[in-house]
Amino acid sequence: MEPLELKNLIEEKLNKQIPSHIFLDKMRVLDEESRKASSYNDPKYIPFFYWLGTILKPKYLIEIGFKLGLFSGNFLRSCKSVEIFSAFQEESANFYSQRLGKSNVLDHYKGRLDIHVGLIYDFEEKINKIEWELALINEEVSYDKHREYLDTVWSNLSLDGFIAMDYILRHKPAGEAYNDFCRGKNRIPVVVDTRYGVGIIRK
Repeated sequence: MEPLELKNLIEEKLNKQIPSHIFLDKMRVLDEESRKASSYNDPKYIPFFYWLGTILKPKYLIEIGFKLGLFSGNFLRSCKSVEIFSAFQEESANFYSQRLGKSNVLDHYKGRLDIHVGLIYDFEEKINKIEWELALINEEVSYDKHREYLDTVWSNLSLDGFIAMDYILRHKPAGEAYNDFCRGKNRIPVVVDTRYGVGIIRK
């Protein structure tokens, strides 16, 4: 499937404007007030990942920016082909517990799950063992860090595998890194019309 075809299929589904709370009501969040946030109620934000899972059927899934598992949890809710899922969360000064995210994923996924919290360098050994068929990147970090994530997953992405990178339109470093990466790989940038813009690239 070509990236542009994937974009059109997903946007067709997003345009149904199905309320976002349907995708989040049973998922765990840090506090109940966060459910009232405009982002959580945007039918073009988290539902993107659910709709993506209705189209792509990878066996091997990797996510950079696991957070609360809301993105990958919704993907796995609609995609039942995944056999191995590895998730990475950058270590920071703020306390991070993978407990909520793990629970959100395991509600919909019974395969092999590996979550790593730390530095991407420490995660590379695990990444290198598999040719991933889909990589989700859900972070807002520096330009260099975004390029590092893209380079790392690309080198271990299967032929015809996809990267879906969020925050392309909201976060300038993410957008610049994505566009420069596409240019370097001789790919045309394809951005899905979501709340923050999801860039898609196929190997």
